[in-house]
Amino acid sequence: MGVQFGIIGCGNISRFHFEGIEKCGGAVALIVDVNRAAAEPWVNRTGAKFSNDYRKVMEDPEVQVVSILTGAKSHKEMCLAAIEAGKHVVCEKTMTNSVEEGFEVVQASRKKGLFFTAFMKRFFPAVDKMKELLPDIGTVFQGTVRTFQQWGNFYAGEGLGDFSAVVDTYGGAVLKCAGSHMLDLIAYLMGRPDSVYCHIDYVPETRFDRKVSAVFSYKRGTSVLFEAAAHPLKKIGYERNSWDEFFEITGTDGRLTLYTVKWDVPEGNAPLLLYYDNRTEAVTEFRFDPVNPFDLEIAAIAEAVREGKQLGPGVIDGFNVDAMISSMEESHRQGRMVLIDYMGIQG
Repeated sequence: MGVQFGIIGCGNISRFHFEGIEKCGGAVALIVDVNRAAAEPWVNRTGAKFSNDYRKVMEDPEVQVVSILTGAKSHKEMCLAAIEAGKHVVCEKTMTNSVEEGFEVVQASRKKGLFFTAFMKRFFPAVDKMKELLPDIGTVFQGTVRTFQQWGNFYAGEGLGDFSAVVDTYGGAVLKCAGSHMLDLIAYLMGRPDSVYCHIDYVPETRFDRKVSAVFSYKRGTSVLFEAAAHPLKKIGYERNSWDEFFEITGTDGRLTLYTVKWDVPEGNAPLLLYYDNRTEAVTEFRFDPVNPFDLEIAAIAEAVREGKQLGPGVIDGFNVDAMISSMEESHRQGRMVLIDYMGIQG
């Protein structure tokens, strides 16, 4: 029998988890949502039990892995309950709503099952290749990261429309929903930064962050320029479909540039990786077959559960992003550079 999952939350992201579980031979034992109508199609498709109480997942002996796919405001409570119940955990980004909440989850998770934070961009083959090639570009001294996503025109007095509930549900807008994946890649590819100077542009009279600009710095002298923005432009970016996201790392011997693809239609195209080798002055393009990184992520998690081995991104990776975001917000409030507070967590 395949790995048995319990799913909490049947919003937009859930279909990728359900389909990934199905494709890797796993099973769904129990589905939880406060809205039965949202869960009904998946209950019918999987044959799973249904409840509107997330605690039932923790009590169900059939459930090996609890997948927490709700908004971040409820993540800490659900993560702690799943850990206490002895379940393995998959938590969608962001892991929690603050560095303090993240610290609690890290402390609770120690030596109590496996914990996976769902930063699916790590599972693109192009990201694997980028990680592999990093030693070839020499001493890294600069990174540039952008994630611009078409949400709407929040710069000309228009309302938030369908995005009005985003902050209450996820604890933030473009920084947490769009930027968190790229923050994870910064820590994964370049290591945890030591300090940050950040400016956050909010829609006036709201807590809705529409644009974020930051400089991350490392004690070794490396820096990373980071931008995240909601925008109304329809034909910009690598695929000319509004999705404008890339990660560029420059070293003394070369440069790596990654262009990603739109998150909800990843099978249509594949990320593009460019490798410039300064020794030969040649540029190599790495083009991969299109894949769904969610499928690769869920399959890897299921295998890790079967083997009892921790796979990254784990709880520390989720915490690192929570810490980076909290320090970005603190930098904006203070109007100056701040040291990123990892609260003594090694990682």
